[in-house]
Amino acid sequence: MENVPYWTDNASIEIIGSRGKKLAAFRDGDGNVCKLSPVCPHLGCHVVWNSAESTWDCPCHGSRFKPTGEVIAGPAEEPLTPI
Repeated sequence: MENVPYWTDNASIEIIGSRGKKLAAFRDGDGNVCKLSPVCPHLGCHVVWNSAESTWDCPCHGSRFKPTGEVIAGPAEEPLTPI
């Protein structure tokens, strides 16, 4: 996976383009990469990385997700979709 340049502690995260589509990528300290759809399942806005909390946050309605996509706080009820 190229172009995952944002490093925080021992992890890297980025919204990157892949074959014309965007994806949310998270690389943990062991080098494992988690690729997710950046589309919030609530109403379709794109999540952004919150480096202070190490979460994917939806700027539209406040849903928050773990780096691996699981819901932390709603209104979203479903996780980010793995790619």
